[in-house]
Amino acid sequence: MKKLIYLVLLFSLIGVAGAQAQDKIYKKDGGVIEAKIIEIGSQEVKYKVFANLNGPIYTVNKSDLLNIKYENGTVEDFSTAVSTQQTKRAQNVYVEILGQGLLFSANYDTRFSNKRNGLGGRIGFGGIGGSGDSFISIPVSLNYLLGNGKNFFEIGLGATYASLSTNDDFFFGDGGSNVIGTMAFMYRLQPEKTGFSFRGGITPIFSSDGFVPYYFGLSLGYTF
Repeated sequence: MKKLIYLVLLFSLIGVAGAQAQDKIYKKDGGVIEAKIIEIGSQEVKYKVFANLNGPIYTVNKSDLLNIKYENGTVEDFSTAVSTQQTKRAQNVYVEILGQGLLFSANYDTRFSNKRNGLGGRIGFGGIGGSGDSFISIPVSLNYLLGNGKNFFEIGLGATYASLSTNDDFFFGDGGSNVIGTMAFMYRLQPEKTGFSFRGGITPIFSSDGFVPYYFGLSLGYTF
């Protein structure tokens, strides 16, 4: 009987020791990962899952963690870590068909603070010619991005200087050039880090000569 008690106690002690021999990663979303920490870098933590120490090495951003409790009881706090993804300024280059550039334009767009959304602006240049006629446009506008992740709704207001070599156009009058007011109500696909970006939606245009409420625009570009 005594031997049986000793064996139970021995296995209990081994189980407790095993449970304490793992590191625990506590995430901000409430998740807990039982792990073996491999490396802690400037932005990421590398680890192996404790239940599969012969398996692959995983990584997690420090900004997603509350703390790590090591097997020896030491706790390392990450609750004040700042996400580089959230604080990196979103910048875009893209070509636009129609839209605030009126016909065709190449553009640069940026946020005014280190954010992926919020207030920003764009500036561009467009030109097209043929059969003796030429068209030049310089769109400038402010815009505001609502949303997070990679899906946003863009609201914009700006002005586009436009010059047409002929003078028989409704929006350009007799002088052949005009400053046209522009608006934007668009969906924007903007990756969380870098990559392909897309814009599409309604871009009403107006001037002293008239108002076109259902003008639209389409953009393809790259976010960095």
